[in-house]
Parts: sequence; C-alpha cells; structure tokens
Amino acid sequence: MLVRYWVLRKRWLILPPGNGEKKREVNGKSPEQPLKVSPTLGRVVDRFENTIFFHHCGDFWMPPFSSTADLDFKKHVLQIRNMDIRDDDILFCSYPKSGLHWHESIVRMLQSQRVEHTPSDSLFLDFLPQSHVSKQPSPRLLFTHVPFKHLPKQAFEKKIKIVYLNRNPKDVLVSYFSHMSNHSGALAFSGTFEHFYYLLMEVGYHYGHIFNHLQEFQEGIDSCPDVPIYTSMFEDMKMDPVQGVKNLNQYLGTGCSDTLCEEIAEACGIQKLRPVKDALMPEYIKAAFKKGAPTFYRKGIIGDWKNWFTVAMNEHFEEQYARFMVDYKTVYKYEL
Repeated sequence: MLVRYWVLRKRWLILPPGNGEKKREVNGKSPEQPLKVSPTLGRVVDRFENTIFFHHCGDFWMPPFSSTADLDFKKHVLQIRNMDIRDDDILFCSYPKSGLHWHESIVRMLQSQRVEHTPSDSLFLDFLPQSHVSKQPSPRLLFTHVPFKHLPKQAFEKKIKIVYLNRNPKDVLVSYFSHMSNHSGALAFSGTFEHFYYLLMEVGYHYGHIFNHLQEFQEGIDSCPDVPIYTSMFEDMKMDPVQGVKNLNQYLGTGCSDTLCEEIAEACGIQKLRPVKDALMPEYIKAAFKKGAPTFYRKGIIGDWKNWFTVAMNEHFEEQYARFMVDYKTVYKYEL
C-alpha cells in the first residue's frame, strides 16, 4: 500500500508567487538580498529559513528552470502525459541523480556503435516545449524525472523501450544536495546537507518525496506486466559496468559486440566522462552552475552517504524507511 508522505507542517511556510523584489520577513527575519526571480514561481521557506523556488505542476514541484519561466507547468505536465510517441523512441525515467546522464552516454555509443563522446542531444521532457520535441528526428532519447502517473500514455500503449533508473536513496540524497548546491540563482539550495535532508524527508522537494516516487514506479511497473520495462540499478552498473552495458545492448537491440560493449564501459567510467562532458557542455547550461562547480558528474560512487549522514540522520532514515517502505521490494546496496 502506497503511503502518501507529502505533508506540510506548520513550521513550513508557503509563500505566494512573487518576483522577490521586496524584502519579506520570514520567520521573523528579513533576507539581506532577495533573489530576482520570475513572478510565476512558487516559493516555500523551510524550517531552517532557506527559500526553495519551484514550478507548481499540480501534485508535485519541478525545478525553476530559467529557460521555461513562461510555461504553464500544469498544462506542460499534461502535454507530457498526452504527447505523441514514436515506435522507435526510448524513454528514460528516474528520480533525480540516479544515473540518467551516465546512461545517456552509454546508450548513444550503443546506438552509434562507436566509442565517441558527443554533445548531448537527448530530449529532457521536463522543460522542453512539446513544439520542440515533436520536431526532433528519430530515434529520440526521451528523459524525464516526473512521477510514474505523469509519464506519456502512448509509451505504454505502443510498448516502446522504457528504461527505469534506480539508485540507493541515501546516495541519491547526497548527490541531489551537491547538485542543487552547485547551482546558481533560483535553482540553488543555500542550506546545509542537514537542512536538505530534513526538507526532503519531512516535505519532499522537486519531483515529490523520494519514497512516493519510488513506490509509485514499483506499483506502475507491476501494473504493466506486458510492457518491456528494463530497470537499471546504479550500483549494479557501477560494480560490473561491462555486464550492465551488455544488458542494455541486449534490451535495446543495438547489436554491439561484446568487445565493443567492453570498450564503451571503459570509455563511460565516471572519472573519464566528467572532463569530456564538461568540455562539451553548452554555455547556457554551464551558466546555471556556480563557476568551477561540477555540473552533472560528481563522484558517482557507492556509499558516499557515509561521509555526509550523521548517526542521528542515519537512524532517522532507517526508521522512516522501515515505516513507509514496508511494501517496497527493491533491496539496495548501500556500500561496496
């Protein structure tokens, strides 16, 4: 049974949309330098007095992507749900920081049957207008972090290839915090990891509460036994990347030899990908991050959470996981 975890407590303050020009008292304090942000953005102040900006999508939040300030995100999510899907589309879906960009590099090499790093041409549905997505040539790689019930309906009707990426939630929380802390402007999270942890565990964040997201995907996948959905576990791919690449090659039918799969696995190691992908990153994406900060590739290791979680935080996580994830079947690897 899915437990709905999204609860706003009295110590969390929802603010109406506003442009951030005026100083506003938050929990008795006035911010020194309010951000200038789009008047369409929603805002919430956490109990540590960090302000989080978001696009309101109805039953979840999306990050405040600057390139999509004029989109009506409730309509946008409906457009994702009702978009036209082609038979040769490949849909990648996950909670954030579960290996999406890593898998993109692997799949592009499998498709081209060449060990060659290229600029990203994947289509991130969450912020690209459908007018743009519909004009792109096939075969399209479609990426999204939206909850299961908002995935394109035709993806299941046409039974296209769907790859679900999953990663142990402790490392996800650490990677997500680092990623958002490296951003600039309205996307940035300015608090500590402890602040971020309790925000996600008590309320949720962009794309909803991680426990809801994981459970909804489990329920959704179980409800579609005739749709060939492939689940790629981050830890399995990390521990045996050659086998992980071979599995993707077999599922996607890309026809690569075992030798080529081994070469792709080697070329797509996180330490090798990071400098190459950073060099290929478009300037408008780099501009969303603090100068010199990592963009989409950080450590990519198993067990980094142990460097961030306090004993109290880990005990809290285990208690909450045991309470709210009773029916969740995936068994995670939290360390090597």
